[in-house]
Amino acid sequence: MAEYNSKIIRFDNYLEIIRYGENRIRAPSKNNNSNQILKPSEVDEEAQKKRTLEQAYRIKRKIKYYCLSNNFDLFWTLTLNDNKVNAKNYEYSRKRLQAWLKYQREKYGKFNYLFIPELHKSGRIHFHGVTGGLCPLLVEARSSKSNRLIKKSGIQIYNAENWQNGFSTVSKIQSKERAANYITKYITKELIEIPSAFNQPRYFVSRGLKQPEISYDELPDNYFKDFKPSFVVGERNLIDNEFEADVSIYRLDISGVGEIIQNETPETVWKLRKIKSPDGNQGS
Repeated sequence: MAEYNSKIIRFDNYLEIIRYGENRIRAPSKNNNSNQILKPSEVDEEAQKKRTLEQAYRIKRKIKYYCLSNNFDLFWTLTLNDNKVNAKNYEYSRKRLQAWLKYQREKYGKFNYLFIPELHKSGRIHFHGVTGGLCPLLVEARSSKSNRLIKKSGIQIYNAENWQNGFSTVSKIQSKERAANYITKYITKELIEIPSAFNQPRYFVSRGLKQPEISYDELPDNYFKDFKPSFVVGERNLIDNEFEADVSIYRLDISGVGEIIQNETPETVWKLRKIKSPDGNQGS
């Protein structure tokens, strides 16, 4: 088991480096499928809550990496009509989605996709997803009252006639980062714990999606001297009032010749996690 202070996530043309305030020891990875959630056993309520949050975090992280590593070009929202399908049953709903995805491949050829269910407060299941290389017939969405084109933040919204299980909206992806942030917000504690979804996947991806290269290293302080973090989490020591970083996140670019640079200097977001008092106790 080797010590490290930095987790390095390498995408096609940039790095995300998570730097820790103290060295960590990398334990052997566990071969578990974070996409499949098992029915909770009879465990302590707090332990179960922690386990659920950890599962949600692992899924969000993996989905983010998929979004940033692949060339998705369309963002989808697919709803289910109660009059047509059993929209409140997770297993039934996801089978309808998977059948639709299979039909699209048969009709349009191979394409990449990633879809996540949303548990609506009504109990109905919706799906949000991204696709790359799928070119079905899309119709410009218009207001039913004024017949005006429907746009969101200046981006045209479309409807997909090939989704016949309910209502659909489709838009062209403008930013991988925004698409990743938007889609991961639907991985919630409530979705993890939905009874009809026990022992079933919580997201659906096509085979062969790329993932970033992840490595772990012990990087010296001078490696970061010319770089500025975009996000820092830490604590303030009450003895000298100094801020001590616990986790710092850097986004660094890779030049055409492989040099690590920072093209744009970010505004650092600072988050105070806790305060250390002189006696070692934690305050707020």
